Amino acid sequence: MGTKYPVELDTDTELYEVVDNEDEVIAAHHNVLKDAIKAVQEKLGIDDSAIETTIDFLLKQRAIKSDPPSGKYRVLNLFVDPSSGKLTVQYDDTPIP
Repeated sequence: MGTKYPVELDTDTELYEVVDNEDEVIAAHHNVLKDAIKAVQEKLGIDDSAIETTIDFLLKQRAIKSDPPSGKYRVLNLFVDPSSGKLTVQYDDTPIP
């Protein structure tokens, strides 16, 4: 049995919960963990991914570079602008000492 991710979240059934001194560890235990890790890596993507379904690609396409005022300021709000689909950052006007 392999990983269900990213279609569903894996459970202890897929990821083989193993108990010390009770269960024999076999190759399938290792291989299903490997498959789950690879599925997560594929979904996250690599830096500057060109694959449109990866988290890396989606975040970089939707995010805008936000230049806060110089100094330290609190972020008041993060939201996605419905008209552009871009992430917008609002800062507090009061500097943090």
